[in-house]
Formats: sequence, structure tokens, C-alpha cells
Amino acid sequence: MSRQIQELSPLSEIHSDNTPDVSFKQVKLSELAFLGHFNIRIQPDDELVLKEFKQSLGFDVPREPNTFVVHDDILCAWLGPDEWLVISPQHRSEEIRMILSKVTSEGFSTCVDQSSAPTIIRVEGRKATDLLSRGIAIDLHPRVFKSSQCAQTVLARTAVTILKQEADETTLDVIVRRSFADYLWRWLVDAGQEAEFRE
Repeated sequence: MSRQIQELSPLSEIHSDNTPDVSFKQVKLSELAFLGHFNIRIQPDDELVLKEFKQSLGFDVPREPNTFVVHDDILCAWLGPDEWLVISPQHRSEEIRMILSKVTSEGFSTCVDQSSAPTIIRVEGRKATDLLSRGIAIDLHPRVFKSSQCAQTVLARTAVTILKQEADETTLDVIVRRSFADYLWRWLVDAGQEAEFRE
């Protein structure tokens, strides 16, 4: 007799309903789980592979350092001169995996499916930047860290990738490995209980 395997969020032990959500004064924390995460490596001068990527997905990889683009429901973030992170919604993850595997099957390109490894903690609200600034190693001021920018950095002694959403400058997404998600969530909740963020 086969058993159906239940997919659990990295934060499922904190929230039994699998939908973590905490609000403070002008800041809200939530989890974006079960997304497709794909790390791709393409030589920046490999125009054939880059052309195939654009033809297959409808957009170019971002070439400007520390930026990301969103096309339809697919996000692609620059991580290095030859490295990008592609994030897709769950219902398209298998489709995108197959496309990227085909695109990177030539030359020195690679695609690694990391979907089970990370999760995203969304921090949004007028005080989102203030909350993250309690423990982050980079300057998040809007003059410095602008919409559609991303950075690999350290938050509360945890390696993360942070994205500043284009549509709303008060929304930042923090990508964190599963093994550190519980710790980082608890740190953010603890920071949110400081006087400045209390309702």
C-alpha cells in the first residue's frame, strides 16, 4: 500500500497550518513556500545558450549586477557574472525545470534544481527596512538599495539573498536555506517585538 507524502513548509513546525503569518506595527512577515528555485550557470559570452534562454522563457537574463527581472510569473536574479537564480510558482516548477535543463544542456552551462532547499520570508510594510536593518550587513536605504535590486548578504548571522520588489518598495523577500529558516523566522519575530514595532 502506497502512502502519499505530505510536502511541508520549512516553517511548518512553527505554524501547523503551513501558512506562517505574523504582523507588527507597519510590518508583516509571511512565508512564500513551495516555489521552484533553479540555480543556473551560463558563460556570459555564450550567446547561443543565452539566446536559447530568451527564446524559451521570453526574456533575457539580467546582465546588470545585483538586479533581477520578473517576466509573467518567473523571476530571474543575477548572482554573479555567470550565475543566476530562477524562481517559478509551484504549478510551473516542473515545466521550468525541463526548459532550463534543455537550455543548459550544451557547452559549459548547468542547471541545479534547488526547490527543496530554500524558502522565502517576505517582509513588507512601511517599517520593513527598519526591521531588517536590525541585523543585516548592507545598507537598505531606498537611495542605495532600490526596487528590482538583489544582494547576497548576511542577516542575523545567516546567509541570505534579499530582493526588493519592483512594484512595492516596502516589500522585501529574504531567501534563506531550509536549515536556517526556523532560526531566522524566530529572530525576525523577536526583533518585531521591540517597542518600535509594537501595535
